[in-house]
Amino acid sequence: MSTKIIKLNRGDSYEFIVTIPQKEDISKNYILTEKDVVYFVIMFPHQPFEKSCFVKGYTMEEQDQETGELTIKLVPNDTRLLQPGIYYYTIKLQRGGTLDVIDDFDEPDEVRTIVERTKFIINE
Repeated sequence: MSTKIIKLNRGDSYEFIVTIPQKEDISKNYILTEKDVVYFVIMFPHQPFEKSCFVKGYTMEEQDQETGELTIKLVPNDTRLLQPGIYYYTIKLQRGGTLDVIDDFDEPDEVRTIVERTKFIINE
């Protein structure tokens, strides 16, 4: 996925597809395993990943296991409490982790940034 600024009105639904290239062969997509989690994180400018204001985790159940496509979905409740303004988002793959370790990666096998910190703009 190319990095893309996301702009949406507070409380709107939004979705986009992410693929994760394999490290060994970037022409092929990585297929998540049962211990992998992909995090979509929204944070304030200059805020570290670990202190994000919104985190959503995705597992292999949400990924198309044939194509490797993962649909990131935001529903109205995900953004309705965010104040209008500029935030940033990032997407990370945590291999060998679980959804409840966002504050402490608990020695995962690997953490890879899939999408670098990119603007996420909330309009009224």
